[in-house]
Amino acid sequence: MTAQALPSPAPSLADVQRKLGGCLLRLQQYEMLLKDVVARSDVAAHPAQLQAVQDAHVASAHKKTLGGLVSILGEQYLTVGEVEDSCDTPQGDDTAWFSLRCRIRLDASQYQATTAALKELVALRNELVHHFLLRFNLLQPQGCMAAADYLDTSYQTIEGHYQTLLGWAQGMQEARKLMATYVNSDAFEDLLLNGIAPDGTVHWPASGAVRCLREGETRFAIDGWTRLNTATTWIHTQYPEQHPQRYGCGSWRQIIHESRQFEIRKRVNTEQVGREVWYRSRQEQENMQGKSKA
Repeated sequence: MTAQALPSPAPSLADVQRKLGGCLLRLQQYEMLLKDVVARSDVAAHPAQLQAVQDAHVASAHKKTLGGLVSILGEQYLTVGEVEDSCDTPQGDDTAWFSLRCRIRLDASQYQATTAALKELVALRNELVHHFLLRFNLLQPQGCMAAADYLDTSYQTIEGHYQTLLGWAQGMQEARKLMATYVNSDAFEDLLLNGIAPDGTVHWPASGAVRCLREGETRFAIDGWTRLNTATTWIHTQYPEQHPQRYGCGSWRQIIHESRQFEIRKRVNTEQVGREVWYRSRQEQENMQGKSKA
């Protein structure tokens, strides 16, 4: 004789309570993960202020509702078409600036479907939290059965959203790891400290060479002008790693010319035959720095 499977018992109130608890717990896990994604997907600041800015983003995200977080996710993290390559570096600011943006690129139909599904998730959460007992009569077996089926479907929906968000979060984590690897590399140190990009181009206002020449001005300027040989001899002693060849130049005078940060004047040396080169920061740059301090 073939054994027949016994019919499953009808869901009890305890079964419904367990299923509802599972849905709410998974929703909370989703919300916690979403807060982390939103808080860390876009950060820009001076390196010294980076941790404080990141902490402020985390604190702000933790105050937002699920609906608010989903709105931010759809407006800032999810993008349609090409991701804009922009930077929020303050205008006229030559100091180091760190910016990290993580985005998920979707086509128009994917974006529309994803944002609609996220809104439905928020509606599902509100239904489970605020209206579940009004929707089902849990004092009747039929009500418990309908509620259990509804909760099984709801959990599958929540779990699908959680797995999608987890994939996004893992992708963002990988991007952050790659950024951390680059930040710890010699190439990043050269970019940060010397203004030398990986392709060899130089951002002169942020370069170590210009920084040294300006420090030489503060030490050796006479009536606003600094003798180049005096400054470069001092730079060679104090900062031997700073030399023209590091920036693809053959001399400090070429650095002054290429950087366009200084003016040059030749003066006759009465004690020696020939002319000496003197330099000073360009006046328009000094005026801009004065305005920024004001």
